[in-house]
Amino acid sequence: MKTEKRPLNLGLLAHVDAGKTTLSEALLFESGARRVLGRVDHQDAFLDTYALERSRGITIFSKQARLETAHRAVTLIDTPGHVDF
Repeated sequence: MKTEKRPLNLGLLAHVDAGKTTLSEALLFESGARRVLGRVDHQDAFLDTYALERSRGITIFSKQARLETAHRAVTLIDTPGHVDF
């Protein structure tokens, strides 16, 4: 009998340039949800999908991604930190 993993909703909230997207990318990579570690400074972060986000190096729109651990099903929410967004 398979047991369901407990859900966890994890929102990352902090000021601009605190590393929210960088942390999100690392969590996705380390959990095996992504095969490549995306980087904001290389403009290939999985969660920064819009051209404006990649060119400015900031998150403008909140994004969500899913990852799993041994006991949890995690919904990760990466939020903008810039005061204008």
